Amino acid sequence: MKNKEQKIIYYSDESNDDFAGTNIKPQKIDKNFNYRHTHPVWKFFAFLAYYVFAVPLVWFFMRVIMQVKFVNKKAVKEYKDKPYYLYGNHTGFIDAFTPNLISLPRRNKIIVGPDTVSIKGLKNFVQMLGAIPTPSDIKSTKNFLRAIDETHEKCNITIYPEAHIWPYYTKVRNFPDTSFSYPAKTDAPCFAFFTAYTKPKGFLSFLRKANVTVYISDPIFADDNLSVSEKKKQLKDKVYAFFCECTKYSDYEVIKYVKTENSTENAHTYA
Repeated sequence: MKNKEQKIIYYSDESNDDFAGTNIKPQKIDKNFNYRHTHPVWKFFAFLAYYVFAVPLVWFFMRVIMQVKFVNKKAVKEYKDKPYYLYGNHTGFIDAFTPNLISLPRRNKIIVGPDTVSIKGLKNFVQMLGAIPTPSDIKSTKNFLRAIDETHEKCNITIYPEAHIWPYYTKVRNFPDTSFSYPAKTDAPCFAFFTAYTKPKGFLSFLRKANVTVYISDPIFADDNLSVSEKKKQLKDKVYAFFCECTKYSDYEVIKYVKTENSTENAHTYA
């Protein structure tokens, strides 16, 4: 379905072009970055930030203002006693909130880029809300992986395998199987969720560029008899297939994406 006020974005590389528009200079996540916050005071304020401040505001914004609908949310409720991994398509600013509502009442944390914790004065706050930044070098990778293992003992973890934000994108970009190593090693449940866009209508529709529906998969597992490498690929293929199946529900293009060969002049531009 075509949008009369549609913008156009020209891109050249679907794997690396990013259209988040934040223009934040990312800090280096080195071996000294503190992934583990064990002090009771920090934990107390993290609880307040997440459950008292963020969750009520997110719920009101998403469910009342944005009128976001969730399909098949009952699938994750059956795993309320076991942490799982969530994989979503990366198409907008609400991606920071969507998995938190899917995950409730269990806390959710999101693997993010270093730019998310690079805003001066907000690093601790965004970590309290669940941001886990990816490491910038090999030395910091060990701390990152330890943090993932420890976090997933109690929390769900969300990963956006497409990595870069393409606002209101209605299709699926290809992605590697790299981010599926965590559930492949631990045999933890995975769920895919796809954010679909349709023409805005209904209550407060004038405040929205599109109506949003989030489709959640049934639990996804890899076959037990496969190697870790094979499990990674199988999990990736299953999540990718779910995303592709859900594109039929996303039929309203707020922004049209056009591939161009002239990457120097045309990519990252609007029309």
